[in-house]
Amino acid sequence: MNQQSKNSQTGHEPLAYPLAELTRPFPTLAGLQVFVAVASLGSLTKAAVHLCRTQGAVSRQVQQVEAHYGCALFVRHAGGLTLTREGERLLEVALRVLTELSDYARTRIDEVSIVTLRLPSTFAVRWLLPRMAQLERAMPGVELRIATSSDDRPDFARQDIDAMVVRGRGPWSGMEAVELFPESLTPMCAPAIAASIRSVDDLRRTVLLHAGPSRAEWRCWLDAIGGAGIDVTKGPVLDTLELALAAAADGHGVAIGDPRMARERLREGVLVAPFEEVALNGASYFLVYPSQSGEQRKIRTLAAALTTLARNEDGQGSIAQA
Repeated sequence: MNQQSKNSQTGHEPLAYPLAELTRPFPTLAGLQVFVAVASLGSLTKAAVHLCRTQGAVSRQVQQVEAHYGCALFVRHAGGLTLTREGERLLEVALRVLTELSDYARTRIDEVSIVTLRLPSTFAVRWLLPRMAQLERAMPGVELRIATSSDDRPDFARQDIDAMVVRGRGPWSGMEAVELFPESLTPMCAPAIAASIRSVDDLRRTVLLHAGPSRAEWRCWLDAIGGAGIDVTKGPVLDTLELALAAAADGHGVAIGDPRMARERLREGVLVAPFEEVALNGASYFLVYPSQSGEQRKIRTLAAALTTLARNEDGQGSIAQA
């Protein structure tokens, strides 16, 4: 390769690139980011919260940077951490390098803007996919990539996930949580089974389907409407709401869940809601992302689009507060 670089650093021939200097081992970029966070916040614990990592992981990365440079970067005391003289020198360099990398990334946002969103599988199939065309129109210049999971924990250990829709109560440390809508609960079943249900007491002779081993959804709804004495410890347990609703549509029993996740089936008459009462269980669907990601245009665009779609939801019937 004959093309010369435009580098003109002191000590090197004009236009010669100091490749040997720039390719020798350095601490990882992630290690320098952790070092800057700890130096800025003066605490391993605060840095761990900010970075959505464990304190142990943060401590190990600081130790690796110290081992690389062969010096202590912090003085540890009861009130937290303070920088040593070498730490102050490294902080000045690390801030300059990371700032330049951040500035470069910012210039690329309009050119390459991909957001990977992790969703609960039922939410993805039953709520998001019917609204994909609207969502894409509301996110010009942003490519959306979808991943599904049955895990409701907002864990960003995987670096390829930008944001998640989480079903829970929040808040979550070190993360922004934008509420989309509260979860509501009502029983749903096939029309043939619904015809045999005239009152809550009829549920005593009906198979109750559970979307998860806690059976908390049936307990919540029955408590909210005063349906005492019905045994919720019986009935099949399925691992997703989608599977429970499919079982209900096939006539295997009565499922319970958010009617938003069964809107198409309810509209087509495959499922019927035999009761008017809808209970809130205190949980909501949230868009969750690391706090430091909130400055990214693609995340702001995604949050605005999802909250607009959620606000356009139809009413869900009478609400009983659990």
